[in-house]
Formats: sequence, C-alpha cells, structure tokens
Amino acid sequence: MKRLAALLLAVGLALAWGPKGHELIAAYAVYDMPQGPARTYFAAHLKALKQAANDPDRRKSYTPGEAYRHYWEAERYEPWPFPDFPMPLAAARARFGEATLEQGGILPWAIEESYNALVKALKADDEKAFLKAAGDLAHYVGDAHQPFHTTTDFDGQSWLNGGIHALFESTIIEAYWDDARDYWPKTVGPAREAPLALAFEIFREDHPLVITLNEELWKVKRLYSEFDKRYYKTLWNGLFGLTARVQINRAARRLASLYLRAWNEAKGR
Repeated sequence: MKRLAALLLAVGLALAWGPKGHELIAAYAVYDMPQGPARTYFAAHLKALKQAANDPDRRKSYTPGEAYRHYWEAERYEPWPFPDFPMPLAAARARFGEATLEQGGILPWAIEESYNALVKALKADDEKAFLKAAGDLAHYVGDAHQPFHTTTDFDGQSWLNGGIHALFESTIIEAYWDDARDYWPKTVGPAREAPLALAFEIFREDHPLVITLNEELWKVKRLYSEFDKRYYKTLWNGLFGLTARVQINRAARRLASLYLRAWNEAKGR
C-alpha cells in the first residue's frame, strides 16, 4: 500500500523522465563510452554531471524561454515523418514565425546549441562551462526520447488519458526501475550525424509511439482501476514499461555518441 500511495502522489508530475530518469541517462551515457581519455574525463565529473542533467528543469521557473526548449510539437510544424527537417533555426523562424516556435517548441535546436557549447567548453578546458553544456545536452537528448515531448497531445488529452505523460516518464520508473535489470550496456562510437539531424531522427522514431502508448494504457485501464496496484505493475511488465526501458537506454547511447563526437571535435581527432 505504501508503494501504491507513492505512485498516486507521483501522478501528474511532468518533468521529462523525472530527476531519476535524467540522472540515469547521464550516467549510462558515460558507462556506454569506450575506455579512453573521453570516458575518463566524463567519468571524473559523473556526480556533478548527473546533477547538471536536471538543471534545465530547474531553470524553467526563472529563465525566459527555457520552457519551450524541452519539446517539439510535430503537429505545429509538419506531418510525420517531417520530410523538410532538419533545417537551421533561422530558417524555421522565417518559415513558421516566432509565435509558432514558442508554442511548438525548439528542442532540436536546444540539442544543437548545447552540443556546440560542449565543444567550445572542451576546447577551452573550462570545467564550469563543460558541466553546464554536458548537463544541458544530457537533459535535452533525454527529452527528445520521451514521445510525449513530440506532440500537441502531450498528456493524452484526445484519448481521455490525462496523466499519461507523468505516468510514463516518472511514476513507473520511480517505482520499478532496477539498474541491474533495466540498464542494457552497449559500447558506442561517435555520432556520425550532426546533432540537429540526429534530433530529427529521434523524433521520427518517437512520434508514432504516442499512439502506441495511449492504446496500451487503455488496454490496462479496461482491466484494473488506477487505485489497484496491479494497474501499475501490469503497465511496467507490459509494452508501457518496455518502451520506457528502450527509450532510456536509447537516449543514453545517443548521448554517449554525441559526447564522443564533441570530444573528438574539440581535441581535433
């Protein structure tokens, strides 16, 4: 009953992946880097990096414009699979207008900007700037792998599935995630694609999951009430939980590849 109470309290908290999820992604990214100077450097800053991965959410309340750096609502821009993207931020601003960007979000360009800041920080050997840029990149790459950050239907409104956003990204992860079982280690190499192109590759993968997850939630809702502990356990053991595990591990690998690309770019390799 204590676990069920905690679950119910957690519903409605919509910080993408929650603090735990973002820390997992940052840590796993370092673990997924091959042995070498890049991994050694990032690992030496791991504790601070995990904390920095949640800084963008903390900034939402006091930094103008931060809130719309965390999502990209595809329907405001172009139908899936977004054939005209990626495009530079200036081109998007000219085509869609500033108001659309503020409503629809600028997450892909936040990823690109954070990556560029990371390269600059690594070149300058600026530890403070490194932690901010690496933490920001970890956060935004994590956000990009959360399907409900790619849609205007960000909380299952049209499905009468209010609360699905937090349920998927925070509630079941806080309750059930286990490092020994749910982290799937895989050593990766540097990203071949530029950060902006990679961001839209992620969105093309993620966006169809909005329908998949809403359908899955309805299947479980037909079986159990949300006040029944079996409701959450069934979600975690089914497609809902599997998708969360896949997305967090995928985010970590993509982040690791960007960290390695930034390291090589900064060090002239």
